[in-house]
Amino acid sequence: MSRFRGRFDLCLDNQGRINIPAKFRKVLDPEAAETFVICRAPGGCLRAFSQNMWNKYEDEISQWPQTPETVRHKTLLYSTLHESKLDAQGRISLSSLQMNMAGLAKNVTLIGQNGFIELWDTDRLNSYLGKQDDFDEVFFKSVEDAARNIGR
Repeated sequence: MSRFRGRFDLCLDNQGRINIPAKFRKVLDPEAAETFVICRAPGGCLRAFSQNMWNKYEDEISQWPQTPETVRHKTLLYSTLHESKLDAQGRISLSSLQMNMAGLAKNVTLIGQNGFIELWDTDRLNSYLGKQDDFDEVFFKSVEDAARNIGR
């Protein structure tokens, strides 16, 4: 199972390719066949799943009940989906739709989020995180919320 961790500030080339850092490539599960599935994500970024992790996620969402919300969610997700195999230089390519949607032009930040990688326009990420460091507030609120939901 791929476990991506860490932050990397990189540049997107003019052909829409981004280098996947060696640290991430090293933990890529052989079942992924050096392939990533890239889709839109909350906050205006993209998520890159290794092929095998995407397959698990896809199996999970295929079990969701068919409600107007889940149907819309799947349509929004699949309409932006793009698969990319690592090239010889360790890069993946993004579609023009994905680059436009996530505001990716040059400076891109990759954040390993365990089972996937977030791809952010660096300025958008800084804006999303805010100017002040509110880690303590966010951390304790999420721990409290998780604790309330245990056993439900």
